[in-house]
Amino acid sequence: MVENLKEIMLTNEKLFSKYACKSEKGIKLYEENQDIRPVFFRDTDKIIHSQSYARYIDKTQVYSFIDNDHITHRVLHVQLVAKIARTIGRVLRLNEDLIEAIALGHDVGHTPFGHAGEKFLDNITRKENIGYFCHNAQSVRMLKDLENLNLTVQTLDRDTCT
Repeated sequence: MVENLKEIMLTNEKLFSKYACKSEKGIKLYEENQDIRPVFFRDTDKIIHSQSYARYIDKTQVYSFIDNDHITHRVLHVQLVAKIARTIGRVLRLNEDLIEAIALGHDVGHTPFGHAGEKFLDNITRKENIGYFCHNAQSVRMLKDLENLNLTVQTLDRDTCT
């Protein structure tokens, strides 16, 4: 029964473009129990239930020094990115589960004050000769090392599905 449900969930992958990364290509850093969800679908679930994602809730995406009731929060930005990315992926016949996982996790490494905060930290780390600060790399560090979510390599690095 479980195998039948998994097969149903993977049926649409037969319609994917030859450039799409299929779930069977998902690479995990270590083995884990399988269930009916395809591997990239599982990555999305892990991200939305992570502490890093929960911390999006009260973070502002854009700061303004004027009264503005329409300042967006990072969680809304990430959801909109995921929606747009899935739409583009559907048109191109790519793996929407992988696209959604990447989109939902792409900003968890952002500093307070967004890109300005990232630039500030980058200047400090370079001045102290300890490397650089990049929110993309920090996102991977948070999801992989700090939370140990065992996401697929493809979710962490979009260039691995060949």
